[in-house]
Amino acid sequence: MKKFEIKKILVPTDFSDTAANALKQAISIAKVNHASIKLIHAVNSLYTTGSELTVPNEKPFLDKIQKSALLHLKTIAGTYKLSSGIDITYDVIMGGVEKVINTTASKEKFSLIIMGTHGTTGAKEFFIGSNAYKVVHNSSCPVITIQKKIKNGFKNIILPIRLGLHSRQKVDYVVELAKIFGSTIHITGFTSDRSKESKDKVKQYVKQVEKYLADQKLQYTSTTIFENNFTKEILAHAHGLQADLIAIMNDNDFSLDQLVTGPYAKQFVNHSDIPVLSVPVKQSTNLSYSPYLSGVSPI
Repeated sequence: MKKFEIKKILVPTDFSDTAANALKQAISIAKVNHASIKLIHAVNSLYTTGSELTVPNEKPFLDKIQKSALLHLKTIAGTYKLSSGIDITYDVIMGGVEKVINTTASKEKFSLIIMGTHGTTGAKEFFIGSNAYKVVHNSSCPVITIQKKIKNGFKNIILPIRLGLHSRQKVDYVVELAKIFGSTIHITGFTSDRSKESKDKVKQYVKQVEKYLADQKLQYTSTTIFENNFTKEILAHAHGLQADLIAIMNDNDFSLDQLVTGPYAKQFVNHSDIPVLSVPVKQSTNLSYSPYLSGVSPI
């Protein structure tokens, strides 16, 4: 069984403050894992000018943008490489943001994507969504999204445990991060189903995770929440514990509240000012070394 190892970190940048925050966190993680970092910037050939959609066909126009971005990336990479000692490479790639990021991550086998997100609200969130969520939704590797400046590392990690088949797949990823940073993991059982059967099952799952974390000699707390709004309650719980990371799965089930407000992963990525670790669902047990906790029945 192969465990989660962070060897290559992909950091997309649009040269914003949130992207800079993501890079700083990536450097913090890279240092303790002896990992490398690649900075990428996507240049889309479609640009908006005022209310008009402009499609610049002239190659010199795009070449100028690409050259400018490369120079900017070179400066950023050089500055942080000098101060951190981390191997930082960079590239500018033509194409849409989500496609560029996920194609690069998959093709070059990155362990982790860390990216800044500006978040979205209202109609834009429901009908369009952010680039960050599109990356999270389609990514083949874990993604950490960051909205604001944060301290390095993760000392308090929220680990929601739900009734979904894949909910526990994120446990192994959280365990490895907790080992790296000496984190306390806050197991948070959750169900909006108030039936005794559902409550008892969630409590059983929480106990399984408790035992697993105890065997791994990790610090943890546990609680259960039986309320209607998953995102709202987890965010409130995370703020109450001054958490600096929330772990979720990037898959969606088909609950009624998601039909109204959008997928949980999108809600967290767009609204959480606490960094969010989004873990892709794995249909195979090849990338998991605790199949029982990962939502896969043990043999």
